[in-house]
Amino acid sequence: MLSKIRRTIADLKGNTSGNAALLVAIGMPALMGSSGLAVDVAQWYMWKQELQYAVDQAALGGAWARSSTTSRDSYVSRARQEFGVNLATTTGTTTTPSVTLGNYNGGSNNAVRVNASATRSLPFSSMITGRATTVSVSARATFSVAATFNACILAVNPVENRSAVFGNAITGGSNCGVGALSVSDQAIFETGDSEVALGDIISAGGVEDSFSNNGTIHEYVGGLADPYSGLTAPSSSGSPARTYSCPTASSGTTTWTADRTVRTVTTYVYRRGNPVASATPITVTSSQAGYMAPSDITAGPTNQTVATAPTAGTSSVGPVTGSFSQVGGSGQNRVWRAAVTTTTTTIANVVGPTTTGASDGIARPLPGIYTNISIACPTEFQSGIYFVSGSIDFGNNNTVTGSDVMFVITGSSGNVRINSNSDVTLTGISASTLQGTYGYSASDANKWKNMLFFDKNNTSDFDINGNAELDLNGILYMPSREVKINGNMSAGSRCIMVVSDTFWITGSANLTNFCSPDGGAGMQIGDQTATVRLIA
Repeated sequence: MLSKIRRTIADLKGNTSGNAALLVAIGMPALMGSSGLAVDVAQWYMWKQELQYAVDQAALGGAWARSSTTSRDSYVSRARQEFGVNLATTTGTTTTPSVTLGNYNGGSNNAVRVNASATRSLPFSSMITGRATTVSVSARATFSVAATFNACILAVNPVENRSAVFGNAITGGSNCGVGALSVSDQAIFETGDSEVALGDIISAGGVEDSFSNNGTIHEYVGGLADPYSGLTAPSSSGSPARTYSCPTASSGTTTWTADRTVRTVTTYVYRRGNPVASATPITVTSSQAGYMAPSDITAGPTNQTVATAPTAGTSSVGPVTGSFSQVGGSGQNRVWRAAVTTTTTTIANVVGPTTTGASDGIARPLPGIYTNISIACPTEFQSGIYFVSGSIDFGNNNTVTGSDVMFVITGSSGNVRINSNSDVTLTGISASTLQGTYGYSASDANKWKNMLFFDKNNTSDFDINGNAELDLNGILYMPSREVKINGNMSAGSRCIMVVSDTFWITGSANLTNFCSPDGGAGMQIGDQTATVRLIA
């Protein structure tokens, strides 16, 4: 058999006629194969495109179903329905699509994945392989439900890159939310990989991916706004001008007051003889020389101030005999007279002790208009609004307190300093004080309540440094300043919200106190309708 084949090949080799036909015959399988492959590839591509479009629509349909509270449980059937209506040439050849939920960008179960495949014989490849071809596709869509966005930290600069920056050593955590109005791709940025809780992380621009460990990321959200931008500074009209100063510590003067009544009873005794010491007692009548009538005189009551504590009650002194003096006669007939007095004192209505001129060395400023406030002693701010045209410096190593207060910075170049050793406890102004003392309407008072610092125009940095002990409860509104919280700022027991141009928090600062002073969800910075989009 093999020898016959070799002879045939040798004969063909020696025959040079029909070369063209031979070449065509040799090339025909390749030509037919490439043509068949081209047909198969075109058909495969058409199936692939159709299936991909179908799973894309299925993922979008399932995501839309999940974005609504009324249809969220029917997302699987909705996805499969969308898949089926978008099939044409692959109808009847596909598997039932797999529809599952997954996580995306820090969210939980906020993405729908659809997987499907179609199996069908291709004209050429099935002849070669003896089996059908399977085309597999998948698609994923993320969704967000209609939501209201709230935050306790808001950076309002519209374009700044890294407008809100968080360091990697911060501690505590707050679920109140962080917002940025910047459209930059890195509007909210992290310098490390801290995993403290932040809640919703909301930005008009982008958010660094590492924040998925800190909360739920909402990027490129439209319609975000500063909720306090429409407020204008309160008027200082009618407020008195004042100056901050520290009193000198003094114990003062302590006194008591009492009603004092004095009754004096006076009688007289007489003697005759010489010398008076051996003279004989006698009786002298009103008709005789030297006679003096008895008296009974009451003085008071008079209110008197004394330096020692008086005892209420009645006391008597006497009778007390005074000195004798000659009132008549001569020689051995000299007549002598002496007064005998009994004094009765009554003390009543004792009041005291009362100390005047004392000072504990604590400054107690009153609301009004100030040029500057520079804390130099323990200070207790009284309830009300403080208008400051210059700077406020909370000093070092002095305790500063104030309840129901608001500081309005009226100038454009003043500083607010909380230093490394400041010890500050302040609570923002209440709606009742705004209405009762300053005549605000109920609706306006509600807009301003809890405002602690209102500083709309100053552009210098506001720094909280080092080991400052802060117990603040209220809103720090500083939309033109960069707020920097550095070092070991400790946490108090109350809540602050910050609105600033940009915001930096570094070191081991504690985030626990970034929360709503009212105990609610923080300031509303925007909302969104339900959204759905395809993702990789």
